[in-house]
Amino acid sequence: MSQENVETVRRSFEAFNARDVDALVDLSTPDSEWLPFRAQLEGMVYRGHEGIRRFVGDMDDDWEGFRIDPVDFHDRDERVAVVGRVTALGRGSSVEIDSRAGFVFELRDARICRLVSYSDPDAALEDLAET
Repeated sequence: MSQENVETVRRSFEAFNARDVDALVDLSTPDSEWLPFRAQLEGMVYRGHEGIRRFVGDMDDDWEGFRIDPVDFHDRDERVAVVGRVTALGRGSSVEIDSRAGFVFELRDARICRLVSYSDPDAALEDLAET
């Protein structure tokens, strides 16, 4: 297990939950690609450090609160899959979410270069197993 990669991913969840955008940027490569749920639904990718900043801003526009608590970490080479609990409250709509989800991180030199979110945690684990 690449403890350094797992630690980077763990710190990214802490930074996201604290809305510490600068820390997220520091943990990511300048050419990173993020495909969270919203981006996938809209057919887009958040690219680079500015994309990360835009992603966090978009999250804050849509959600009064959005938190991901990682539960299980699985790593393989330069990839880490995480199963976590997502809790959220929609801004204006008061829609509440409390579910499990999966996330696959690709890392380069212990920095995040790609992130893909999965509403089905098993799909994230399958993604990790396929490479």
